[in-house]
Amino acid sequence: MKGYYCVLSIFSAACCCQAVGAFAPSHYAATQRRRILHQRAVQNDAAEEQPQKNIFNTLRSNLKTAADEGFGTRARNVGDTMKIDDIVVPLCSNLEKRQSLADRGIYPGVEYLICDIDSEEEVDRSVSIRPAYPLRDYLERSDWPVTVAVLDVPLWLAKATYEAGTAVGTLMLAGTYLSIAAILASFIRIVVVPSESMEPALQPRDVVLVTRSILPPRNGDVVFFNPPKELDEAIANSKVGKAAAAENVQVVSTKGKQFLKRVVGVPGDRVGVFNSNPYVLLECIGDDCTYRVDRTGEYSRPDMFDDESWNRISPTINTNIHEDTERLDRGEYFVAGDNGFRSVDSRVWGPLKKKYLFGTAQWVIFPANHFGPIQPGPFSVEKGLSTERN
Repeated sequence: MKGYYCVLSIFSAACCCQAVGAFAPSHYAATQRRRILHQRAVQNDAAEEQPQKNIFNTLRSNLKTAADEGFGTRARNVGDTMKIDDIVVPLCSNLEKRQSLADRGIYPGVEYLICDIDSEEEVDRSVSIRPAYPLRDYLERSDWPVTVAVLDVPLWLAKATYEAGTAVGTLMLAGTYLSIAAILASFIRIVVVPSESMEPALQPRDVVLVTRSILPPRNGDVVFFNPPKELDEAIANSKVGKAAAAENVQVVSTKGKQFLKRVVGVPGDRVGVFNSNPYVLLECIGDDCTYRVDRTGEYSRPDMFDDESWNRISPTINTNIHEDTERLDRGEYFVAGDNGFRSVDSRVWGPLKKKYLFGTAQWVIFPANHFGPIQPGPFSVEKGLSTERN
């Protein structure tokens, strides 16, 4: 038995050694492969970063050179110091002379390689040049290099100075355009009409030019504004809002949306709503009162909102009605859609505060058959209030 166990132990050890010996080279090879792949990845990353570093280093060097030698017409003319194998850029602002130089193969703004210098004397110095890179076919010549007197070209720039000046000029131009765009964006908006609430003056999908309000809006203006918090409150308190709350369903929010409505009343006006039509009290002589009425018409579902939305006072009382109208405070505007059948407006959520205003709609700019100033609203001046609708 001892011999049996001894043989078995030797056999097991041999098997283990064989397994370890087979596993070790495989593990070593896998480790080496991972190491090689990692090194290659690092080298590739370095190769990708190198051109970017070179670009920035070149630009930084060029800007430093240009700072020393100047920009534009104030840049140092290298005509008297350029050497063979230098790359230079000829410049000329005179159109007639530019054409004359172009006829001889000297194109302002193109980089040229100095092939030869005929004389070291500044007065009669001339150089043989050819483009430093291929040009378009119609600019190429068969007689490169061409010879030109240094004094025939008003300004010779070093390549670094020209590239730095071009980069700075491009950045300044881009900055100018971006500044103009930012200023225009803060004062002008192009707005697409989303609904029928302003028909017939504005049709759905009309494109409208809106300018930021500098002067306060006037009665009859169409204003562009952000939704006031009172609108969300009115929706939440409507029948739809209450039903949604009962079912734990979220009502569509007005956040991020913007609206177009017509100004019915401005600060100081005494405003009310009679049979769904907003009005402004103009004057009263005794019991005879004159009103400016905005004939918007009834909302499609008046039962959705509080009855007070459509009648701020009892419709049966036509005398001394001005005693119950509300006067708009400073910075408050009463706005309504021309098509009251489709408009939820100040009749429902009350005065619009100035802080929500962006600007005033000026013109319809698309489509072409609607192009022009926005049509006036459905206003009428009336003695007393009636239930008649236009």
